[in-house]
Amino acid sequence: MYKKRFWNEDVETMSVDDLCNLQRKRLQEAIEWAHEKTSYYRDLFDRSGLKPEDISSPGDLVKIPFTSDIETADDVPLRDRIAVPAEKIRMYHSTSGTVGAVVPIPFTQKDMEAFLQEGEARARWTMGVRPWDVVQVLTRFDCCSLGYRELGSASVLMSAGRYNTDHQIHLTQEAGVTVIEHMPSFLLSYFERMEELGIKVGSTKLRMASGVGEGWAESYKKKVESRFGMPFMTLYGAVEISPFFASECEARNGMHINADQGILEVVDPETGKPLPEGEEGEIVVTLFQREAMPLIRYRVGDMGSIMPYEPCPCGRTSPKISYVKGRVSQRINISGRNILPIDVEEIVARFDELENEFRIVCEKPEMDILRLRVEYKDDVKALKDLKEKIEEALFDELGLSSEVDLAPRGSLERVTFKAQRVERLYS
Repeated sequence: MYKKRFWNEDVETMSVDDLCNLQRKRLQEAIEWAHEKTSYYRDLFDRSGLKPEDISSPGDLVKIPFTSDIETADDVPLRDRIAVPAEKIRMYHSTSGTVGAVVPIPFTQKDMEAFLQEGEARARWTMGVRPWDVVQVLTRFDCCSLGYRELGSASVLMSAGRYNTDHQIHLTQEAGVTVIEHMPSFLLSYFERMEELGIKVGSTKLRMASGVGEGWAESYKKKVESRFGMPFMTLYGAVEISPFFASECEARNGMHINADQGILEVVDPETGKPLPEGEEGEIVVTLFQREAMPLIRYRVGDMGSIMPYEPCPCGRTSPKISYVKGRVSQRINISGRNILPIDVEEIVARFDELENEFRIVCEKPEMDILRLRVEYKDDVKALKDLKEKIEEALFDELGLSSEVDLAPRGSLERVTFKAQRVERLYS
């Protein structure tokens, strides 16, 4: 058995002062590389009246304008962002196309080693995966397998089972899978389907679940953990920014940021002003040592907060980010308040009578009442009482009046990639 506690102890237990010095050095190198090698960042600096030497510490980042979501930046050709000749690129991943066009993300060999192998392997080690584990990745993010491969774990290939859920469940059992990685919104239904097939989750070798790709309500996380007897661990990142930039440790209180690989800011989504620790806003990332496609003050579009710094019982000294709640673009204005689907999900998950499929129905950009359509389980009879209880909980927790429409199980359309919680009836 492995005795070591950390994947990269020198980095993960670095003193705060040493980490700050390393960040300053790597930030200066990243700024110089982006300015020298890409027309995009040269133009950005010129328009802002900046020179690379003007950015000497993380505090200077506020001088630089934000760079926008790659999927929606139609006015910026990808070639203007790339800093290396085509022959140095060894892999392309892509954005998901969630908010715009699917965009290829290039990686050189150096990028793959620094971010996909070191970053991902460290993230998985932090959450507790070890070389003796057998891992099954169901997200279809094939970049994820690189981290597990670097860590030394055995992996069930994503194409195994040919993306058929029942086949994959059979493989979970027969291959002795110990760690399963999935989109959080699909994990509960995967386990429920397993038991429908007569396979008790507790009878398998599964010991841990890993959630990536989207936020998930704490209520659902607790439901999975109590019902199926395993911890549900969380990772955070995006294809553009690593892909994994933060991970949960055994302390189960936020996620450690790979602060040696980049700087994370949180800003007000409306004003762009930096927010203090503990305040929720939009995540902005600046990457170090990104060779193929530099990213400086990149608005990721996710909502989270930097947690107030305190020593972590796990021994890691890196700062932490909260669990990410969702996308800025998913915010819904009801009675002058912005809420996220996960705020509603937290309440839906508390009702055992409900399935985990629901839709927030938006008839216009700003609404006076929360309209929610949610599936109920087959054996539920007292629908009127259930509807009233849900509406009361929504008012008590969110301070919003609501109209709940209870729908039979299977009424709402299922998706195969990332949960869709909002139905917009306007264009």
